[in-house]
Amino acid sequence: MRNLSLSTLTAVLVSTAAGAQTAPVQAPYTVQTQPGARSGGGTVNDVALWVNPANRADSRLITADQNNGLFTYALDGGEVQALTEGTAASVDVLGGFPLAGGASAALVLSANPTLSGLVPYVMDATADGGGLTRLSPTAAPLDVGVTYGTVRMARGADGTIQAFGGLAAGGIRQFLLTPTDGGVTATPLRDIPAGAVLGLAVDPAYRALYVAQQGQGLYRYGADADAGTLGTQVVGLGDGGLSSVGRIALYEASGVDGYLVASDPNANTFVVFDRRTLGRVGSFQLVQDAGTDGVEQSRGLVAFSGALGSAFPEGLFVAHDGVSSSTLGDNLKLTSWGNVARAFSPPLTIAQQPSDGGTDGGTGQDGGNVVVRPGPDNPIGGGGGEDEDSGCGCTSTSVPAVATLGLLAMALLGRRRRN
Repeated sequence: MRNLSLSTLTAVLVSTAAGAQTAPVQAPYTVQTQPGARSGGGTVNDVALWVNPANRADSRLITADQNNGLFTYALDGGEVQALTEGTAASVDVLGGFPLAGGASAALVLSANPTLSGLVPYVMDATADGGGLTRLSPTAAPLDVGVTYGTVRMARGADGTIQAFGGLAAGGIRQFLLTPTDGGVTATPLRDIPAGAVLGLAVDPAYRALYVAQQGQGLYRYGADADAGTLGTQVVGLGDGGLSSVGRIALYEASGVDGYLVASDPNANTFVVFDRRTLGRVGSFQLVQDAGTDGVEQSRGLVAFSGALGSAFPEGLFVAHDGVSSSTLGDNLKLTSWGNVARAFSPPLTIAQQPSDGGTDGGTGQDGGNVVVRPGPDNPIGGGGGEDEDSGCGCTSTSVPAVATLGLLAMALLGRRRRN
């Protein structure tokens, strides 16, 4: 029998280790929303998280409802507010938007097909823990007359506030958002011919715009307006465990590490990619402890690395459930990111929030540069974080597989020396 070379053996073992976790793991959810009559019936299109700067436990989830507008929910699942100003195809939040008088607030942007444009709101932290009001209610929507299916906001490299809108007819439009006279104006910066867009996510550290394209897969573009319009396919449908692709979200474990999570509605799973390498880590399903009423046909997700009170001290993962048997409609399922992380073997990383944990109320991650690695000595990620200067790419190669690789490599070298 021909002996394998060291390089060949290494490639085989690393490939085996990286692909060992093929079946989706199951993570339990702990809370689900109880939608009112107006927000039930399979009509939720998207979800965003507003982090309350005064009390993170009083943060809000905002859903875009294709029949009724915007709804807000507390983290215990209760409905808080309804803004029935037409329909809503998508919604996003970004903190630190300048207001008149030097104040700032979290800007909420909704893609509203009824009003044919992007409609801006602000979240007021002083109104019973969070109140959503329309910014300049008499003003026309941004880019009026254009229908969007997806919207996401981000800060540019120069600190400006920008928005990316997935056009209903296909492609992406990038805007510069500027506060003016108590309102906001949108200046188009770039159009990207990206096909039918189902999901968007911006990675500020890598200046990357990730796009879920219907029938194509996951693509990466430059996030800056001068980055051109050519994209690179990260993974096509049928590759990397994606049978379909919908909404996507970024989990920032540190300034440069974390995960890109993509919904696969056809498989009722969420596929996790390493933020640095974009290699597939694995996939998971969100289910009850007994495995019933799992998330199906998801049309929205949130992955947040910061602590949100005692209920979610390890961050939050939220998924829309398109077929909820427990509420006889669709709703949101909530769980700690720690539950997701520990469902994997080895566990995914969990960001440890700095003790002061400041935030401006938007969904931009501020998890610091410390990563918690769950294990026997740290079962809930409550301490023992390590400085993330190690250059870890957080891939799916398991420790046992790496150890086996090392032992076999040494054995092979020893055999060569004996010969």
